[in-house]
Amino acid sequence: MDAQILHMDTAYENVRGLIEHAPHNVHAQLQAGEAILVDVREVCEYENERIPGAFLMPLSFFSPEHFPAIAQQRVILMCAVGKRSAAAAKQLMNVGFSCVHHMKGGLTAWKRDGLATETD
Repeated sequence: MDAQILHMDTAYENVRGLIEHAPHNVHAQLQAGEAILVDVREVCEYENERIPGAFLMPLSFFSPEHFPAIAQQRVILMCAVGKRSAAAAKQLMNVGFSCVHHMKGGLTAWKRDGLATETD
């Protein structure tokens, strides 16, 4: 698996234990039905361009207490470049989620890697 655990990384707000996945790895997991992608960008960003099948849960309305725990699939957070999804991950860890996944580089890295997006 193309994932790594971040122990200390200032680019991701010092989130300890955040499991980071490369965009191609996330794409493979989505295609295999092994993961769900949660986009924490704002509504206007999501409406403008998004990863097919990603669910929107804007960071401005993010509620870690109401975040779904899905046993059958990995939940991977993403945003535009990784900062907001790391912040959401930190919120989840603060309420007891022990295994939080995040896509490295966000939508920017996804597109840089040549993966498809949807636009309106």
